[in-house]
Amino acid sequence: MKKTLLLLVFFCFAKISAQDSLTIGSKHHIFSKALNEERNFWVYLPPDYNSKKFAPAKYPVVYLLDAESNFHSFTGLAQSLAKGPYAMIPQMIVVGITNTNRTRDLTPTEANRQAFFDSKKKMFNQSGGNKNFITFLEKELRPYIDSNYRTSGYNVLNGHSFGGLTATNILLNHTELFNSYIIIDPSLWWDNEIMIKKADSVFNIKDFKQRNIYVAMANKINIPQDTTTDMARGIRKFEKLLKEKKPKNLRWDFKFYENEDHGTIPIPAEYDGLRFLFKSHLVQVKQAVLEPALVEKQYLKLSEETGFPFLPSENYLDWMGNYSLDIGRTDQAVVFFKWAEKYYPNSKNVSVSLEKAIQRKNQKPDN
Repeated sequence: MKKTLLLLVFFCFAKISAQDSLTIGSKHHIFSKALNEERNFWVYLPPDYNSKKFAPAKYPVVYLLDAESNFHSFTGLAQSLAKGPYAMIPQMIVVGITNTNRTRDLTPTEANRQAFFDSKKKMFNQSGGNKNFITFLEKELRPYIDSNYRTSGYNVLNGHSFGGLTATNILLNHTELFNSYIIIDPSLWWDNEIMIKKADSVFNIKDFKQRNIYVAMANKINIPQDTTTDMARGIRKFEKLLKEKKPKNLRWDFKFYENEDHGTIPIPAEYDGLRFLFKSHLVQVKQAVLEPALVEKQYLKLSEETGFPFLPSENYLDWMGNYSLDIGRTDQAVVFFKWAEKYYPNSKNVSVSLEKAIQRKNQKPDN
């Protein structure tokens, strides 16, 4: 009996061990001269990146601050929103940046704020290293990602709290470093609202060159001993400046999350932020099958809104073409596969699919 149990345990373990593991991303590191330290980052590749069916394509990249806190949830959102013919965003590479000294890297100036529990101590030590961190992003990490992965040139920065402060700093002072920004409950109270003052000085004169930003604000309840109770005031001032000054070529949206606090806001804000940035990505399948030209019109609109040339993926066009064949609309199927041939000329899959559609069309009896 004992031998039988041992054998059962062994075979169960062997079966579990033989199963494929689920991998969300991979861990990497580079030495940063700007920060004088080794920096770790995690990379998520979208489902089609290593596809053997479709031709190699290039992808937008999301740079995610505070990866320890949100890499798993964000990549889950990104994959879900980009799934299938009803995809609301494009498939994207996600680069999650982990922290070593968060306060140092994500604050633009040195703080002199006193700690509420001891007036002789500073609240934030080693602050004000944002300049070096931005240099790391621009001169080291971005070039590494662009050299080692198939990137399209469209880049998004996602930051929460101090990360939102960093995103605001980059938007105002290094505008072209990213195409879009998701700024979540940013710490705009920092250093007597230094970023609010900067925004006030540049919103009237700066051309933001078709940048897109989504700003999310949590519901903040004032607590006497909390030194950040002026966070809400700073964010509202930023919203007011956006409304009144109407920065040139800056597409923006703002949302107050009444039922979320500072700690719970990232996931709903990231979802809404991605939906806003790629608002025109979704094409209604049933209408597009009847009128394929809607796809090109929709992607033209998406490109105009984002300031970047977006094209439908080969996967999407392949699905639309095959779906059209399945429901007997061969003319429309040929259109979708010809677009795929134009956009992805090196794809063997497209050649086979287009040939199949043309043959089916030629076999169709005359009306």
